[in-house]
Amino acid sequence: METERVRGNPPGITNTHVAANIRAARQAIGMDLRTMSDALGAAGRKLSPSGISKLENGDRRVDVDDLTVIAYLLRTSPAALLTPPDEQTTLTGVPESFLPEEVEKWARGELTLTSEGLLAYWQQEWVVCLNRIQYFESALKHGSPSQASHDDYTKRLADLKERQRLIRERGVQIDPTGRVFDAADYLDRFGSAE
Repeated sequence: METERVRGNPPGITNTHVAANIRAARQAIGMDLRTMSDALGAAGRKLSPSGISKLENGDRRVDVDDLTVIAYLLRTSPAALLTPPDEQTTLTGVPESFLPEEVEKWARGELTLTSEGLLAYWQQEWVVCLNRIQYFESALKHGSPSQASHDDYTKRLADLKERQRLIRERGVQIDPTGRVFDAADYLDRFGSAE
């Protein structure tokens, strides 16, 4: 019995994100398709204006060599082109159980999507959040050291407390034993990283 041969996989959601990100980055700097095509050719990666249009519409895949050249020409990074749009977590092959923030940081190389990677990231975020809350509470209590308005400080503090709530919820999901909130454990990790 012979099986049907499949040539390549169909484009996935990451291809859709990359296509949209390339178009947005190109338009953000005001580069037209012809200029981009000429710049790609000068960099040794021939791609016609219609080829770029197909790429931006998701009808053509971008290979990794083209991705790096395109990122450079568009004054961005390959990671930025791979990162899903705001509040989306789907990338081809990545489970949807991760938060948008985690997927973005992972795509940028700032964390690994492992238990230990997530633990380290959220421990750091917990400490930073607590320090900022302490600063704004102190500033509101004793008068802010700058000319920022009382309302602005109050809003920032409310935003930080919401961030604290999010970190607490995610921390319990990652490690129900509470290691995310253990500053000593964080300091041990931070100290050994230096």
